[in-house]
Amino acid sequence: MIKEDKRAIVKYGPDRLAKNARVGMGGVDPLDIRPPTILLAQALSDFTVLVDTKGKTTKVGEYFHTGKLKILKTFDAYILFAVKGTYIDKRAKPPVEKQIYRVLGVMADDFSLFAMSFKSSYLYTLSSLFSVANAQKRPMYSFRITFEVKELSNDDGKWFVPVCRIKGTEKDPEKLILLEDLARDFDKKGEDVVEDRNEREQEGPPF
Repeated sequence: MIKEDKRAIVKYGPDRLAKNARVGMGGVDPLDIRPPTILLAQALSDFTVLVDTKGKTTKVGEYFHTGKLKILKTFDAYILFAVKGTYIDKRAKPPVEKQIYRVLGVMADDFSLFAMSFKSSYLYTLSSLFSVANAQKRPMYSFRITFEVKELSNDDGKWFVPVCRIKGTEKDPEKLILLEDLARDFDKKGEDVVEDRNEREQEGPPF
């Protein structure tokens, strides 16, 4: 009689994977792990990399989370850190140096980290958040915001820009303490946390 191999029916699911997520990375500083990026798909984006876990391709005007491999029409978040810098626009002839905001935030539903870049026609997407935080003398992370999408067009065509809407202030003291700790850590770490020398062109609009 052949003895049944019970190992064949053992399930190795998401819960076990999550439990062991840090195995082998005990010596790695969490701040050294670059967070995944949220991209806004444009007509010139490389859609071969904007595919979710079910094989669905992101549409123009939708967000894509490169870590979760998830398509998002809108999402709620808290912004932890922002820095203004420059990048080389290789699509310009000749290439030119332009301004960019690089941002770190956490998703409101699970506090997972993400990075975003704002350049070209959406360089000042977060201006309202900066202004309100400064006027109310509150840190950025204390505001819950929603990212939506708006379509723009001109003679060259149409493209989409992110829209940041402030939904209100966070009242939960436990969440605020966690947000503060994260924001302080990244504030000390500085621009290296979010800077990507090989930044994807699809993070910006085509114009």
